[in-house]
Amino acid sequence: MRAISSLVTDGRAAGCRAIDLRVPEGIDLRLLPDRGLDAGDAWFSGAQLSWTSPVGETAPVAYDWMRSFGGGLMVTCGLRNVGVPSEGQPQHGEFTFQRAEVTAVERSGDALEVRGRIEEVAALGYWVEVDRTWRTWAGDGRVELEDVVVNRGRETSPALQLYHVNLGAPLWAEGSELVLDANATRPRDDDAAPHSWNACPGVVPGAAERVYEHDVRPGADGWCIATVRGRGLELEVRWDAATMPRLWQWVHPAPGLEVLGLEPANCSVLGAAQDRAEGRLPELAPGEERRTRLEIRARRR
Repeated sequence: MRAISSLVTDGRAAGCRAIDLRVPEGIDLRLLPDRGLDAGDAWFSGAQLSWTSPVGETAPVAYDWMRSFGGGLMVTCGLRNVGVPSEGQPQHGEFTFQRAEVTAVERSGDALEVRGRIEEVAALGYWVEVDRTWRTWAGDGRVELEDVVVNRGRETSPALQLYHVNLGAPLWAEGSELVLDANATRPRDDDAAPHSWNACPGVVPGAAERVYEHDVRPGADGWCIATVRGRGLELEVRWDAATMPRLWQWVHPAPGLEVLGLEPANCSVLGAAQDRAEGRLPELAPGEERRTRLEIRARRR
């Protein structure tokens, strides 16, 4: 097992830090400290799990989500907004534009572990801190993320959070399927309504994005599971329903994209103002903390 810390020397991510975790018979993972310690490329048993957007790995671009979204295994949306621009905040908030302080890169038993601290600080007292831990195991296709989100400010503050897990070929390709146990599924709009959500449509010229919300039933342990079954490969996304009770699904089958996004969240993707109007805006009181957890498990079929 080894962890390799480096500075990117060329391309759109030139000057940014990267930490590459290599584990035998496990999930190899690239972490991006200058993008909120989010996860970039991920590989398992010779197959790429993560989806890469046409933008590719990049430094943050002027708090512009569309010009900065390189894909990768997981991008964090939040903390003052998720979804459409709202209440003076840009699309999907500002978290992924923050630089992390890396506090540890070390071996812990059969795992490699990376810990870091990310802060969102603004005028007038907004100060929310995230202590983030990533682990990937040797001999086990498993990655774990744990965040402890704390309001260090003086006032009760929004603390929206969505884990944007991005999957592409060969895992998500024509013939692949998504399996989950849901009470109900709701398309976000007319672009999604006519289509099946559980089967990969392949490449569809001229297609628009399709977004759904699923009411996923947690298991006896309080965790929810969404499973993607591809040719020769299966992946589970697991999350703690107590702190992330909602699941959004993003499918974009247009040429050059062909992506599946699985997005556990504590909020909607309609913006903070919508959540506030519905009485569902996630907030933390001064000193209050919240622990969120995500697991990604891969196996050969």
